[in-house]
Amino acid sequence: MKLMRFSTGDKIPASEKLLEDIPLVGELSFSEFEEVKGEIKGKPIVCSNCGAILTSLESVQTDPKVGMFFKCNYCSTINVIDPKDLPTKIDPYAGWFIPPEKPTQDFGDGVQKGNSLIAVLDVSGSMSGAKLAGVKKSLISTLKSYSKSNANAIFGLITFESQVRIYSPDGEVVEKISGDDLYDLKAIEQQIAKNAWIKNQLPKIQIGKTMGLWEKTVRQMESLNSTALGPAVVAARVMSLHVGTGRILLLTDGMANEGIGSLSSASPEGKQFYRKIAEELSKNGIILDIVGIAGEGSLELKTLAQLPEITGGDLFYVDLSELEDSFSLLAGDQLIGRRARIKVIVPQELELMHVSGMGTRTKKVNPGEDIAIGGLSRSRSISFELKPKKDIKKRKKVPVQIQIQYQDENDNERIRVIEKELEVTELKEELEKSLDADLIAGYTVQRAAQVMQSDRKRGKELMKTMQAKLKKAAPKAVAAQQYLEEEIEELDEIMLAEKRGMTQAADKIQANAYRMVKKRKK
Repeated sequence: MKLMRFSTGDKIPASEKLLEDIPLVGELSFSEFEEVKGEIKGKPIVCSNCGAILTSLESVQTDPKVGMFFKCNYCSTINVIDPKDLPTKIDPYAGWFIPPEKPTQDFGDGVQKGNSLIAVLDVSGSMSGAKLAGVKKSLISTLKSYSKSNANAIFGLITFESQVRIYSPDGEVVEKISGDDLYDLKAIEQQIAKNAWIKNQLPKIQIGKTMGLWEKTVRQMESLNSTALGPAVVAARVMSLHVGTGRILLLTDGMANEGIGSLSSASPEGKQFYRKIAEELSKNGIILDIVGIAGEGSLELKTLAQLPEITGGDLFYVDLSELEDSFSLLAGDQLIGRRARIKVIVPQELELMHVSGMGTRTKKVNPGEDIAIGGLSRSRSISFELKPKKDIKKRKKVPVQIQIQYQDENDNERIRVIEKELEVTELKEELEKSLDADLIAGYTVQRAAQVMQSDRKRGKELMKTMQAKLKKAAPKAVAAQQYLEEEIEELDEIMLAEKRGMTQAADKIQANAYRMVKKRKK
């Protein structure tokens, strides 16, 4: 199981010049991340200086004057240990778990709140005809799959147009928000929170037992008027809090133009609303995914993308032919945990240059700094670039530690550590022999996705430059070359559409950046 790998295998260059400006890249992939028994109850022992977690009892020593201590392998700090805090065994991959301070709400035997789902569907006028028919078909197919793989999961359904409606499995509208209430955040929250059906019945709506009823209800949906997207997201958040659901799926084809969060004017309030609601969702441990259906107008995805970006969800911008594939990818993406954070710990002989994969926005990250990534699912991977400093030659081996902290479906705080030692080498041949061009190409695409948000040409140049470097350093790495070429061509097409003034160009840029960060090939 290779959860963490490096572009130079198990080697690290004694000088950055050895690889002629090809970056030293590490990647942490969660596709094979598994739960392992043997975790330690309580907090890990942490270096007081750099934050590295003690992962081996062999590092613990005893001194008559100092007492029990360990010398940090990353910064050489001497850390005194209270013997009662030292466990009898450490398995860093199984990790540590900290039970919640307050008892969690009991949703009933077998209810899988972490894998539950609330679907929020746009049924405004622009969704009529083939679009709505395609959404119905794809949603029903997803629910059938969900009812088999997550039969005990809770499911809820919200539709929105000029009104927001919440449905029971048999098609009854159990709550409706309309008129002036659509513009009042507190009124929406209070109305949903007080609803007796949501409080008492929704926690019992397990998809395996109600699939047939939901299918009939979805088939009967019809398109109506405007697009009250913001109020619908607020309603979904409050519903999720009542049942502990882990995921909201938002489907829309048009710009929010009704109620709070309206994006139909140049006012900044709408954009600020989606960032605020995204932060609330993330704080609550709720993930939001968006499937945007391409049409004639703009969805203002640059603003809406904050919802999946901050919560750790996914974003798709598709036509009708791609709709079912996007649903399938979302349904098959297993959730590991919520409120996830990671830390990259490296010794002072290494410089942490960039971290990618946590979103489409560029953000400088320092070693040991908490990186919030929201929901942690198996489709995620985090890449990071390291740069050797001159004094790295003093070491024979260099350690790298990734700390992963998240909440499981029972609200236990879990801390797990992935660690690897790299052998320092001055032999260029050793590095070239183990060079992983695919990993480097994937990291470059992730970096380009971050950069092209503000500078399209620079994003393209990043990929072209790396393509040329890999062609020289790894001429047989055809797949990596092709991957970069396809992404460059895709960006060229979108830049051309942007130049021609196409209204969908900005949405395509945003969705493409999200796809690139996820390393989903076109």
